Amino acid sequence: MKQLTLSLFTPPRYTFDNLVLHEGIEAAISAVRQVFGRTGTPVSSVFLHGPAGSGKTHILRALAADLEQAQPQRSLVLVEAVSRNGLSTFPLLHQLVAGPENTNDAPSVIAVDDVHLLGEDDAAALWTLFNKLARSATPLIMTSRAAPDAIFGDNPHLASRITAGLVFALRPPEDDARLLILDKMARDRNVRVPSEVSRYLVAHKSRNLKELEGILDVLDESSLELKRRITLPLVKMLEAEGRL
Repeated sequence: MKQLTLSLFTPPRYTFDNLVLHEGIEAAISAVRQVFGRTGTPVSSVFLHGPAGSGKTHILRALAADLEQAQPQRSLVLVEAVSRNGLSTFPLLHQLVAGPENTNDAPSVIAVDDVHLLGEDDAAALWTLFNKLARSATPLIMTSRAAPDAIFGDNPHLASRITAGLVFALRPPEDDARLLILDKMARDRNVRVPSEVSRYLVAHKSRNLKELEGILDVLDESSLELKRRITLPLVKMLEAEGRL
């Protein structure tokens, strides 16, 4: 029998150590880490929902990385949306459902990012995967921009299955926390961003953390290319050139 090939991932950048805590995520992180830190605690699923930039993907990958380290003999699988012809699909989700059922080789955890993008067929596959994972005691971690009832209002069985696990609503950070997170992202890249630049970016460019991360990448690349330090004049020059 042909062995199913799965995409394993070891996230090097997303850990709880490099996550800046703030009021919008503290309660969720504390609860999730306590639950999964207890050996033998049966948790079928975790569902994290909140607007873009609230830290969902970072927490998902950080928790998955912790579980991978705790069970290095078992695999870790990340399921992400694939864009095709303007539509988002989850082909790996269907592979997991169709793959051989061997509880001895079951992953330590399956993480599904951006559940709000699931189509009708993908949602059906998620329901089947829930039932399959229950037999191997494999937890399922999910993220979404909307709550389960809002996404699966026409699929009460799936909504009920998700809400039977842990469900947390996340909130984006306030601006003070955004500045700390931006500074942390810069230091992780060994990039120095003056405080006045950080304040300008948050006030005038974006308050979304993913967008700020992309802006930081542009500043880093431009700084190296132009051999200039990151300063407000550099930021405004890049804005004038349409690069920011």
